Amino acid sequence: MSAMTNPSDKPISLGGKKSDLAYAALKRAIMLRQFEPGQQIREQAVASEFECSQSTVREALINLSKDGLVKRTGYHGTHVTDTTLEEATALVRVRLTIERCVAAQLHIRRNELDPAQVNEILGAMDTAHAAGDLFRCSELDRDFHAQLATMAGMEQLSPVLQRCALHIHRFTLGSVEVPRHFFQESGVGDEHRVLYELLFQGTAQQSESAITQHLADVLQRWAPSLYAAVGADQF
Repeated sequence: MSAMTNPSDKPISLGGKKSDLAYAALKRAIMLRQFEPGQQIREQAVASEFECSQSTVREALINLSKDGLVKRTGYHGTHVTDTTLEEATALVRVRLTIERCVAAQLHIRRNELDPAQVNEILGAMDTAHAAGDLFRCSELDRDFHAQLATMAGMEQLSPVLQRCALHIHRFTLGSVEVPRHFFQESGVGDEHRVLYELLFQGTAQQSESAITQHLADVLQRWAPSLYAAVGADQF
């Protein structure tokens, strides 16, 4: 399968610079393991497919390198990295610590917040879910949780959350542990609407429990091995 197509084999249509288009398409392919860990990404081949210069492709690969999704090693070229179970386990534990802090702060600031700040993301989640686009849903999931950190007044944690979630999602999206039929049974937008409402009910401790349970439910559905490695006691 071409790295520049989505799971439905339909070309990805995005606006912006060609380097942004290349970045988005390659990122999708890596996250869905259309490119396997260790596989080389050849600038010339990507440039030919996009009908652009190799410098444009190089810009996209540099950004992917900043994400930790590829490794560029001089004359050896660019290769797809991996997210191991051990790394994913550590990332989940870091994310749990951050998400609990965010939930507590959101509860404190609940009377100051405008739901419109997340409604656009939730609407986009509905659209992606209806299209059966798992990758797009994962992108929006990361945006949602990063936005919560910003709303909580913890904006410096947003990029940390994004990085943790990116590699956790890489591990879970590339997993074949469980069937995907449940994806069509519960909308990702509705799931996060429920979470958002729960964050402002009860006590701050209950808000922390809501975000923790949300993450536990997701891991149990998508990657039971990762949930087991993290340990039920962490949730």
